[in-house]
Amino acid sequence: MKFTPEQKEILCSMLEHRRFPVVRFELHREDDPKHWKIERNYIYMTAPADSDELVAARSEALCTLMEQGVIFIDYTIHTWVQGDYDVYYHSKLYENLCHTMLQQANSPQTEYDLPYMRKGYVSFTPVFLRRLPRQQDPYESQHAE
Repeated sequence: MKFTPEQKEILCSMLEHRRFPVVRFELHREDDPKHWKIERNYIYMTAPADSDELVAARSEALCTLMEQGVIFIDYTIHTWVQGDYDVYYHSKLYENLCHTMLQQANSPQTEYDLPYMRKGYVSFTPVFLRRLPRQQDPYESQHAE
């Protein structure tokens, strides 16, 4: 399986970190909780100043890895580590989304009036993990005799 540079960056980062947080930006109606839409999906950031282009490239890489069965993205989590999402809360992208929603909130044509950040985590799929070559445990080899 061949990977793009963006995919390799994500996969290496996943191996280096215990948790791999992602978010998606949603737009909601305050008066109708069932009325919402996804504004932007599969957002992975490492710094609040990450550019729109960089975030878009990573989003595409995440989507492709998911389609290939390499990763699973779970937005149904109910508990998370708050610090994992600080970069997103402080990002220019989220600030722009909130600012846009605030500007449009009083307009009668506004369909959505509430920005929402859906938190998620990325993990390797069991199928992908089974395909990886196994490394021998050094402890096992020392005590095999």
